This record gives sequence, structure tokens and C-alpha cells, in this order.
Amino acid sequence: MQVSHSPPLLELDQVTVTRGPVRILDRLSISMPLGQHTAILGPNGSGKTSLLKLLIRQFYPSIDGEHAGDVRILGRSDWHIDELRQRLGIVSNELDHAFASGRSGRMTGLEAALSGFSGVRLKRHLKYDGESDVERARAALRRVAAEHLADRTLETMSTGERRRTLIARALVHRPAALVLDEPTTGLDIGSRAALLEQLQELADEGTTLLLVTHHIEEIIPAIEQVVFLDGGRVHSQGDTPDMLTDAALSQLFGLPLSVHRQDQHWSLRVTGS
Repeated sequence: MQVSHSPPLLELDQVTVTRGPVRILDRLSISMPLGQHTAILGPNGSGKTSLLKLLIRQFYPSIDGEHAGDVRILGRSDWHIDELRQRLGIVSNELDHAFASGRSGRMTGLEAALSGFSGVRLKRHLKYDGESDVERARAALRRVAAEHLADRTLETMSTGERRRTLIARALVHRPAALVLDEPTTGLDIGSRAALLEQLQELADEGTTLLLVTHHIEEIIPAIEQVVFLDGGRVHSQGDTPDMLTDAALSQLFGLPLSVHRQDQHWSLRVTGS
């Protein structure tokens, strides 16, 4: 895909995030263009989740000495969360868990998609603009092959069905980018393949994908750039084929690893010491 001349999706300049004495992001600097599908890859504790929380404004830079760092999303640093939600679609494991049970789990697929307009998680808080928004919600469900789930409650759906429904929820605003946190976690082989195919189609249709993961199996053919995070810093970044090599991944994860690619799909195995 051709990279847009729009402002970058995300720019971080010397950003530190601390929790107590621990630096979970350490003077992190990175730029991710809008229009370039990117995967952020790293071991547990590398800072992936913290980077995602910066993007969705759950975390803010910590003061490091006299320096606070700078976070710009789509060229701006002064977003109101409701306005930002209309430009970025977010699907995370935390969101999936919230909608899997309880009162949120009793929402139907259509109600869950409609909740994307206001970002709420309960049916009684739904706010949307009549039939025009209902049709947009149905269109978002159709876009991810989930319209048949419109009348099903989330608590009765499989993990894969619920994940597609939450992607539809993220798409109701027709966002510039879709941010996905380990989207196939908990899915069986068939559901994982179906979801990854849906994500490839969204990328082909022009939605920028930002994938946060430690599973290279989730890196679909559309992903053009890979960023390695380690210890709260950028370890390295580059074009996908240059990054997903035996040597590079073995160094990142501290294990002897072997990378395989078949029909544009990646897999990884430990080769032994």
C-alpha cells in the first residue's frame, strides 16, 4: 500500500512511562506512517501494552528529569478521547473480556456495534442517531462477515464470533486506523484463519492496521513494517521480510528460533540449544 501524505498515525519522541520505580517505556521514539500496516512485536514485558495504552490515552508520558516526551496521534497531541475514538478503532483483550459476560455480555451483536458510537459498554447507555446509525452498525457487521450475529448475545458467541463483532464495533466510525492487540488470542485454528483473512480484507480496502503481538503467526501479508520492542525501547524496525529472520527473532526473544514462511504466512518454532 502507498503511504499516505497525511500526518503519521503515531509519533513518540523520547517518551518515558514509569510505574513506581519501574520504567515500562524508556525514552521511546518511534514514527508510524498512516497508510503503512505495521506490527509491533516483542516478548512479554517489552512495553507493547504500554505503547497501546499511550495510543488510546490510558497512559501519559512521565516526567523524566525535566523532559516529559511528546506523543502525537494523527499529527495532534490534544485529543479529546471521544474525538480520538472516531479516528482510531481499538480491539484489545481487555475489551474482549469486558464484553464476554455480565451485563455487557447480554448485549446483542447489533447493540455491541452500536455501542461503538459512544464507546459505552452497557445497553442502557447506548446513544446513536436513529436508523442511519443502525444501518452503519449493520454495514460494519457485514464488513467482517458478522451480520448473522446481530441478534445473538455476546455471552453466547464463540471467542472468534465475539472478536469479529468487536472489530465491527471499532469500524462504525469508519476510522483511519484499526489497532489490534493480539487479536487471535483464545481462537481455535479455524476461527483464527477466518479472522486473519478478514483483517487482510480490511487492509486491502484501505484501513491502516496496527497490530500489537508476540505471535508472528498473526502477521498477515498486508503487514509491511515490523517494530521490535524490548525493555521499553525500540530494539529495531524495518521491512517485514528483513525483520522476521531466524537471527533477528532469536536475539529478540533470547531463544534459538527458526522462522518458516509458506504462502505468505509466517510460523515460528524453537530449534533447541
